[in-house]
Amino acid sequence: TQAFVKQLEPPQESEGEIQGDQWRSLMGKMKRFPDLRQFFSTEMRKRGRDATLQSFLPGLLDGGTSCAAFHPLIHMGYGLMADSDQDVADGMAYLIWTHSAPHAQPAPDDDPIAVQINSADAPVPEWAKAAPIKGSPTDDGLLSHPIAAAVWKLRSDVRLQRLLCVLQERGGGGFNQRMALIPDIVVSTITTRLDESGLFDSVMDDKQLGDAFHTVLEGVTIVYASTEKPDDFFVLHGLTSAFALKYVLPHLPTFEDRKRAVRIFCRDVLMVYILRHMPALVPWSAAGADLPSWSEIKAHTVQQSDEHLIKVMYSCMMLDEEYGGSVLGSELYRATAAFKSGMKPWPRHEA
Repeated sequence: TQAFVKQLEPPQESEGEIQGDQWRSLMGKMKRFPDLRQFFSTEMRKRGRDATLQSFLPGLLDGGTSCAAFHPLIHMGYGLMADSDQDVADGMAYLIWTHSAPHAQPAPDDDPIAVQINSADAPVPEWAKAAPIKGSPTDDGLLSHPIAAAVWKLRSDVRLQRLLCVLQERGGGGFNQRMALIPDIVVSTITTRLDESGLFDSVMDDKQLGDAFHTVLEGVTIVYASTEKPDDFFVLHGLTSAFALKYVLPHLPTFEDRKRAVRIFCRDVLMVYILRHMPALVPWSAAGADLPSWSEIKAHTVQQSDEHLIKVMYSCMMLDEEYGGSVLGSELYRATAAFKSGMKPWPRHEA
């Protein structure tokens, strides 16, 4: 924690009250956070929390949910869960502060990264050189899950394999900067894989959207569970932000807004999966045997004093309580919490 504290910038000073639509000119500028926070706090006092969220959220989420490693979404969701207007205002200000509309305009034909990943001479990671590639799902039924199947197609795409090497060569840069390097062709590929999954084809009302969102929650958990320890900080936030989004969705004003938010979130999680080196999915069928109880997992996790791990445990426990944890024959959420807390060794694909 202290290593991160040393990297923090000093807090920004207020520059005065934000008036009317002035907040629009601050989107993505990373300026005037205290004033943005105060603006939304004032709006909620005047109009109420629900009216404020319904008025502002649709346009803000259209800019993407993964800005600043999903933290704005997490602030809002956990703020709603805790009934804290201040935390909700923080999250909304954070969304504007880090707002981005990646790939809003088509990239030029000579986009250097797109050119590189379309070149047959570009290198691929070592794991991608085997046939079949290392970590290929075999007989554990993993590909019956729509998100897991989409993930596997992405991992098998040679252009995305090349992209990992391109990004590694470029090195450095923060999370947002590296996300911005992902070319349009990759975003289009993710969208195609989501369309092929059929997940949203028959979603015509909120009940069906709730079922689709549960599938997304399962998929995000499967992807997070596949990251090696020490945990990948960004994929971990994909899981905790998925839990947070569950609390944010009811505050979007229309069904179409809610459906679009889930699609955007799903796209963003898959973008982060690519950015974080596309880990092989775990052989899930063996993951749920001899699991510790939730009370044992809670006691063990709290002793480790890792706030991120505690949030993962809590998110998984609440999702297990609401949905049940059985997917592909395993207790998805309890197995993930047990593995990530270090209580249970995780089955891995053979090298």
